[in-house]
Amino acid sequence: MTSVARDAAGGPNDGHEPDDRIKLTPEQKANLRRAMSNLSTTKVTFPESMFRNIAASLRPVIDAHTLWQKQLSKNLSENIDFSGIARSLEVVKQVSTTFAAQQAALFKDLGPALEAMRAGFYPPNLRGIEGLKFQDVDTVVMTDGIPLYGVPRTSTAEALIRADSASRRREIVGRRWKSISADCREALLGCSSNAVAPYLPFATAAVDALEAGHFAAAQALAGSLIDTIVTAYFGSDRHKYTPNKKNTTADAYRKLTIRRYIAFAPMWQTYQQFFVTNGDKVPTQFSRHATVHAVGARQYSRRNAVQALMVVCSLIYRFDEEAIALESSV
Repeated sequence: MTSVARDAAGGPNDGHEPDDRIKLTPEQKANLRRAMSNLSTTKVTFPESMFRNIAASLRPVIDAHTLWQKQLSKNLSENIDFSGIARSLEVVKQVSTTFAAQQAALFKDLGPALEAMRAGFYPPNLRGIEGLKFQDVDTVVMTDGIPLYGVPRTSTAEALIRADSASRRREIVGRRWKSISADCREALLGCSSNAVAPYLPFATAAVDALEAGHFAAAQALAGSLIDTIVTAYFGSDRHKYTPNKKNTTADAYRKLTIRRYIAFAPMWQTYQQFFVTNGDKVPTQFSRHATVHAVGARQYSRRNAVQALMVVCSLIYRFDEEAIALESSV
């Protein structure tokens, strides 16, 4: 008992090991084992009154929980105004309707400004064309190789864009050759930068030859001048924008701005490969290579002379713009 009292006072884990433990005899140990065995096999039953007492003791907790549920439901119904939500939804609907109307009015007001901004992507001679689509411009400059940057005048440019086939566009170039020649001359007269000054006398001489009826001379000079200008401007990068054995696609043009694309895209058709030694058929449309390497009636024509001049003057017009912009920024 002394050991039990001490353990109660100090606790079993106080670090002290009692010396005066109760010692049992072998007979007492045997009796203790039998008692523990009987206890483990004895069926223990609890009287019904015990369960009633437990239920009674839990009743306040259950009642409190029920009351809490009722109170929560009451608070929700009192504090959340569902009719207010309906009114709020109606307000949201009205606001949305008003916003949509205001947005429509805004875009209506911005329409002319947006159209003006869109037109700003194009050179001056294309800005007056109503409903102009870039894909239509692309067909003319990239697919057919007919310039539209700076020349020709708006009415001719629109006719080229509205034409439904390449043959119709070539027909327009041939039929309007006088007005196109005048447009080329005007474009050259408007150039003022030092960068393009060396090319102006030769380009003007080509225009003079065309208007004098010397179509072959005009085409030959224009064809040579194109190569001089392209090489001077692009250097070794010209091979990115002209067809050759290593470059068979016009992917490099996709990296250009819209205006530069329109200005340079005709180069792709202008420089299409043509080799007399390979037995290639001489093209009837303007070709810089055919102009230089296949002089003859099939390539040389008034229409091709006009297109060659358009390419020359369009490039000079664009390069002059860039040079002036660069000079003004310094």
